[in-house]
Amino acid sequence: MSSTTNLVDQIKRNYLLHGLSEEEIGQVAEIAVVKDFSGGDQLVRQFAKDSDLMIILDGFARIATFSGETIAEAGPGSVIGEMSLVDEKPRSATVISKGPSKVAMIPSEDLWRLMDTQPAIGKTILANISRILCARLRAANMQLDLVVSNKV
Repeated sequence: MSSTTNLVDQIKRNYLLHGLSEEEIGQVAEIAVVKDFSGGDQLVRQFAKDSDLMIILDGFARIATFSGETIAEAGPGSVIGEMSLVDEKPRSATVISKGPSKVAMIPSEDLWRLMDTQPAIGKTILANISRILCARLRAANMQLDLVVSNKV
């Protein structure tokens, strides 16, 4: 089994790729680079200017603020880097591997090139990212509402 076929099998049910055909997922897998990390390794550093997208294939990571406070955890299937991919701003948090991890890194330049040349893939991926970001914004609004209502 080729490494691309193996990667397709690992990522085909990922929410980022929902609605793509197996052939289209294969095109995404072809531009991905699988990387291994050890516990304590930084996958992403807050304020870094790169905008590559990552899908955690195996292992877990913690998402932390500059002060080191953990704000979330991510595991297999989690996607990291959607915000920087879309708005091209520096990373909003640091992501640190909690142990041995395997990640599919999708270089942003290659992904944008693929989405430009294959508009159906681009539309689907960007729609999925929009849904993800909307869900996170709604959850943040609910948390903020709880904080504000407890102070009144």
